[in-house]
Formats: sequence, C-alpha cells, structure tokens
Amino acid sequence: MHNEGLKVGKSESPKVGETDKPTTNKRINEQTDKRRNDATMQRCNDATNIRLILAPLRGVTHLSFRRCLMKHFGGLDGAVSPFLTTVAGSKIKATHLADILPEANGFLPLVPQIIGKAPVQFRTLLLAVRDLGYSRCDLNIGCPWPLIVKKGRGSGLLRDADNLRRMLDVGCEVMGDGLSVKVRLGIDRPGLLLERMEIFNSYPLAEMTIHARTASQRYEGDVDLDGFAECLAVAKAPVVYNGDIRTAEDCRRLAERFPSVSGFMIGRGIVTDPALALRIRHAFAPGDGHVPQPTSWRAYEAFVRDYGEVTRAELFGPGSFLGRMKEFWSYHHASYPNGEALWRRLRTCRSYAEYDIIVDDLFR
Repeated sequence: MHNEGLKVGKSESPKVGETDKPTTNKRINEQTDKRRNDATMQRCNDATNIRLILAPLRGVTHLSFRRCLMKHFGGLDGAVSPFLTTVAGSKIKATHLADILPEANGFLPLVPQIIGKAPVQFRTLLLAVRDLGYSRCDLNIGCPWPLIVKKGRGSGLLRDADNLRRMLDVGCEVMGDGLSVKVRLGIDRPGLLLERMEIFNSYPLAEMTIHARTASQRYEGDVDLDGFAECLAVAKAPVVYNGDIRTAEDCRRLAERFPSVSGFMIGRGIVTDPALALRIRHAFAPGDGHVPQPTSWRAYEAFVRDYGEVTRAELFGPGSFLGRMKEFWSYHHASYPNGEALWRRLRTCRSYAEYDIIVDDLFR
C-alpha cells in the first residue's frame, strides 16, 4: 500500500468530557468537464464552502439519526441515504421508501442510494425515487460485504463491466445527469476502479464518491491515497473523497493534498463524534466568528438522550431498541474517555431500565 508521508485517521479526536464536561462521448465529456470545473471553483478552503456529506451506514444513519444529528450538532451540507435494495415486481411499497420521504427530510439535503444488479429492478426503484421528486440518486458500487459482493451487487458490480454499463445506462436514462455513484478502488486489488474509469467517464455522472480502499479491506488497514489520486486524475465527474476522516486534521491534510475534490464524505467519524463536522469547519476558519465552536458535553448528552427517546418511540420492544442503539454505540463509545468500559456495559445490557442506568451514569 502506498501513502507514505500522509496517514489518515491515526490521530484521535478530543474525547467528550476531557475539556468540557458540564449523447456523444465528446459532448458528454465536455459536460462532465464543465461540471467538475464548476465544482472545483465552488470549493474553497474555508469553513463556509468546504462541502461535508454524511455517508450512508446501514442500520445507523437512517432518518431519525440524521434528524437528531442536525438538531443537536449540524455542520453538514447533505447526506446520502443508507441503500434501498432493488426488489422484484413492478411496484414499490411505500414502506420501502419511508426513510427518504421528502416531507420528512427537509432538514438536510438528501440523495437516495440504491443497491442492486438487475437493470429492470433498478429502473423500477429509480422511477419510484424520481416520482417522489428527487432529481438525484446514487448507485451503490461500494458496499464491501462479502455476501453482497459475491452476488454481484455493491462493489461486485465492478467485476462485470457489461452489467456495470447496463446499470449506468438505466441510471442515466431515468435520472439524466442526476445519477451519482459511490465506489471503491477495487474488489481484491486497487487497480480495478482505474481500469473501469473509461466506462464511468462515458456517462454524464453528477458525482463520483470514491472510498480509498478495496472491498476486501472492508474498513481495515490504511486508505490508499495514491490509488485515490490516480482515479481522481482521470475522472470526468466531480469526485468526493471518502475514507477514514476521523479528525479535523485528517480533513485538513486531505484538502491540502486533493484540492480539486468536490467534497468529503464522512460516516463512521461522525457517528463516533457527532461534532466532527463542526470541528472541521472551525479548523478551516478558526478566527471566523460565524463558525460555531466544537460543542459541549451537554450537547452530547442532549443528543444521546433525544436519539434514545426517538428510537424507543419508533421501534417495538426492547430487543429492537437495544439492537439499534448498540449499533450506534459500537462507534459512538469511542468519543468518551472511559469508552471501552462503557461499551462493555452497553453491549451486554438487556432492558430499557439497564440502558437508562448506563446512560445516567455516563452523564452524571
């Protein structure tokens, strides 16, 4: 793996409470060149214009989490939804689209994401998304989980160039230039995405988000910044960086190395520290009085309690509630000085009452 001289994600964010406890190819290429140049011109190294996007994390960054995050912290410019799966048949149930309903998502611009491998099913779900009023949709070509990849979905789409083209044909037919993709550098080797860039460059994609790892790495090991740089250099669509942004310093270094990216997508870093977007904006403009300071201990408490109450009201029974909250705490515990001990208690709790005691002890 490359990347000597720049390590991302190795430094630690401040722990909560440590300091504050209370058409033709030519025409397509011209269009995509213009969009990329426009996006680059719009991006500035200041807190107002740096573009920060919430990444999709299945089981975590759903509607109620996004709403609570923006209510108590904010700092984000948009989000991509956890993926909607394609389904057989010609109709999409309303419940399948509940997370992306526009009337429930007015607090933060949202791009719905779809995962699948069958062009006909992809078209059906895309039409349902478009009928809700969305002009943008994202195709998941980045999910690294082995069962999904093995079935040719997520990162597995990179393996089959012909089916990749068929999926992109459908996506651009339905969404025009509103289709974006989220990809990885490859499946077992990082060069596969670079080999597929000719395919991606032949479509008028709105954006390409690149997670700087292969699928086989999942979320382990170092991000491959040299591999990302190679893809960035040849991409026609605006490119968003994704992978191991855990601190404001991580984002600053990446912005210095890749000044042409159109934004930064952050998932696990924000679930771990919901104030990360604010920390990034403050780091980019520390003397700007309009940029809010990274938030207080009490804001974390308000967020945790609010998210717990909303989740309890949303889900039926302690099993469902605890399952969702444990998924959240598997990341978020790292924000606290006693995080590992806290996580051991949360991981084994079995009731509402036990959960409440643990949270009360944390914020006492």
